[in-house]
Amino acid sequence: MHKTSSPYLKELFKGSIKWMPFNIRTLNFAQKTDRIIYIHIGYIGNIAEREKAYNLFRDERVVNIINENFIPIAIDMEDVPEAMLVGMDLLVISEQTYTIPINIFSLPGAKPFTSFSNTSPEEFLNLANNIIYSFKEKRDLLNKAGKYIATRLKGTGIVTKKEKPYPIADKLLHAYVRSWTTRYIASRKRERISPYTINSRYYVFLLKYSNFYQKSEELEFLQNALDKVYYSAIFDPIEGGLFSQATNTTFSEPLYEKQLSENIQAAVLYSFGYKYFKNAIYKRASIEIIEFIESVFKSVKGGYATSMTLSCNVSSSSYYRYSLKEIYSTFANDGKRIAQALGMDPNLDKEAQQIIHNTPQFRTLTLEEREILKKIRRGKAKETIRDNRIITAYNCMYATSLCIIANNIKEKKTEYIAAAERIIEHILQHQKEDKIKLYRYISTNKNEHQSAQLLDYTFFLNALLNIYKHTKKSTYEKLISKYTAYILLNYYQSHNGMFSKTPRSEDITPFKRESVIDYVRYSANSVMARNLWILYKMQKDEFYLEAFKQQLYNVAPHMIGSGPLMVGWALQILNYLSDKSDYD
Repeated sequence: MHKTSSPYLKELFKGSIKWMPFNIRTLNFAQKTDRIIYIHIGYIGNIAEREKAYNLFRDERVVNIINENFIPIAIDMEDVPEAMLVGMDLLVISEQTYTIPINIFSLPGAKPFTSFSNTSPEEFLNLANNIIYSFKEKRDLLNKAGKYIATRLKGTGIVTKKEKPYPIADKLLHAYVRSWTTRYIASRKRERISPYTINSRYYVFLLKYSNFYQKSEELEFLQNALDKVYYSAIFDPIEGGLFSQATNTTFSEPLYEKQLSENIQAAVLYSFGYKYFKNAIYKRASIEIIEFIESVFKSVKGGYATSMTLSCNVSSSSYYRYSLKEIYSTFANDGKRIAQALGMDPNLDKEAQQIIHNTPQFRTLTLEEREILKKIRRGKAKETIRDNRIITAYNCMYATSLCIIANNIKEKKTEYIAAAERIIEHILQHQKEDKIKLYRYISTNKNEHQSAQLLDYTFFLNALLNIYKHTKKSTYEKLISKYTAYILLNYYQSHNGMFSKTPRSEDITPFKRESVIDYVRYSANSVMARNLWILYKMQKDEFYLEAFKQQLYNVAPHMIGSGPLMVGWALQILNYLSDKSDYD
């Protein structure tokens, strides 16, 4: 069994399946032995889906059929972002909801022919037996399926160079917004853009878009949405931060997972809310999220961890919940007032563990009362798992976001810029010996020294550009030149004007693709487009402008109806049309 720092894979490897690493050697072994490859892509978050996956692999029948018939490969989506991107595309092609985990069956030549998300042991066994039979008796059908998938995957990469400039105009953005938001903004009763997640990135775009084009109805809708989200169960008033997802569209039942990336993006969102609406609540929300990140996610060695989630099923968890009995017995005569401030239902059984809400009344509690509530929680059985991996891309995203928030909340400028500089310094202290290449994970552990990927380098360059704007230090200017040249030399594709993959994994199929879709974060290419635009505004070098525009030409025809999946590109088009540098 290969070593891993992934908390998801560590638990997976405790089972009996003979998982193999994702590398060329394993893929070659599959071809040599002529066996079907089974790939499982997962992540520690989303407790319910994670437990379904673990239960699947605990089933003895499933274990046996996998070990006897397939080459099993387990991947953490943070280790191989390309795998997650292709997996999502495969689910879309199969007309399934794109979610983690992702399961892929592939022919020995690393040609995927089917994919699915979570499933029951019975359904898995049925599918596996059908695949085994087809592989032996009707292999041509699997080959046809593989060819079809390969053709469809080429179409999802959106990498064809558009020789004729595509009109990048106001009407493109208007059509993009209408195609996604009309059915939601038509009614002011709507509370959210899409179910289950906040989509902070899309809200940021809508705020900028609506402000630039002076769309009052959309601005009113967004203000209402920011209020509703903040005063919901997705914000944790006790320990701070917000949960990444909810089980319903009103955010009244969160999934108890806190991700660094989601909290970063939410902090940026509320800082823009403050900038445009001058609402002190939004400023407080942004600052509180940053305080949470600094107190909970910051490592004692420097850098910021990736996530924390429950170690058990949501329904059986009591860590984030309170019972009326706990509150009444702890606060005596004030129990009713405290329970009301937590948004608890007084009519439920006193033993029942209730979801708490970030109510306006919570702010009336004293600091002493809040500390007591923290002690109640921390006195319970430890039910959380931390993903302590310090990922370069997310840490750089945080550095950039601190700079953006510093623009929007002026009194925090000195503090936040200094914090952003410390992040960059920490990354540079842990770079490779050649003093240019970075690691994916910032660690002193040699087992975690995985080479950085395009996503890491583009976010790193973006952080340098934003910090330089504020500091004007020559150190950052030199680093900007150095890493711009490195990215262009190693990742730029002149044949289509896009940036592709990591040199380390160029030969690893089936995950050979450009990163252009903003699934769970901004894609590497949309971040690089932002970098090119900033570089052009800084240096007035026409090369950067032409490279930037070529990316927009390639992507623009595919934006209508894509919604948050291409919001990074919508932001760059807005910057271009408004002639903003996108520092903010």
